[in-house]
Amino acid sequence: MVEIEANKATTIQVLGEGKAYHITSVHVSALLGLREAVKASYAPEELAKSLLFAQTASILVELSWAQLALLSANYPAAFRCLRSALELACRARLVDLAYPSEALGRKLVKAALLEKRRKLPKGWKLVKKAFEALQGFELERDERLRLRRAWKAMNRYVHPSSTAGEGQEGWRPYSFSEHLALAALGASDVVSDAILLLILDAFPRAHERASAFLSAREWEDYLPMAYRYIRARTR
Repeated sequence: MVEIEANKATTIQVLGEGKAYHITSVHVSALLGLREAVKASYAPEELAKSLLFAQTASILVELSWAQLALLSANYPAAFRCLRSALELACRARLVDLAYPSEALGRKLVKAALLEKRRKLPKGWKLVKKAFEALQGFELERDERLRLRRAWKAMNRYVHPSSTAGEGQEGWRPYSFSEHLALAALGASDVVSDAILLLILDAFPRAHERASAFLSAREWEDYLPMAYRYIRARTR
C-alpha cells in the first residue's frame, strides 16, 4: 500500500494532476455525458434491447480500473483494461447489428454461440469489423492507423515482461515510468475516442444532445474521431 501511494504521488508530481487523472477527468466524464444523452433520447424499452448501452457500465469500470492502474504504476493492467473496454464495445456493437430486435438476454446467448462457432472475430479482427460496420461514416487513413497503433501498443504492454526494455535500466513492476505512463494515456485517448464513436453511430437520435455536451468541452485533441463524427451529423 505504501508503494502504491508513493507511485501515485510520483505520477502526480511528474505528469501534473491534469495528466495523472486524465482518464477519469476526460474519458470517464465523456462516456458518462454521452450515456446521459442517449438515455434522454431513447425510451427505456429501446435501450433495454441494446447490448452496447448495457455494456457502458462495464466499460466505465474498465476505464476506472485503468485510471487506478496508471496511478499505481501497474502499466500492464492499465493497458489490459483499456483493451478490454474497446473489445467490449466492439463486440456489443456487432451483436446489436446482427440481432437488432432481439431481447438483451437472447443477444447474449446468440453472441456466445457465435463465439463458440468462431463466427464472431476476436482481437484486431473484431475491432476492424466493428469500424467497418459504421453507418454512413468511414474512418480516414490516419484514423485507421491511429487505432491500429494503439491496438499494437496495448498488446505489446499487457504483460510485465514486454516492458522490460523500456528505459535505460528497464522497468520494474510497480515502479513509475514516464514513458509507459504517457503511452497508456495515449492509448486511453484512442480507446475512448473509438468507443464514443461506436456509441454515437448506434444512437443517432442522441446526436443533438451529444453535440451540445461535447462542444461545451475542449476535448477534441483527445477525441478527434468523435468530434469529426458529431460535426458531420449535426450541421
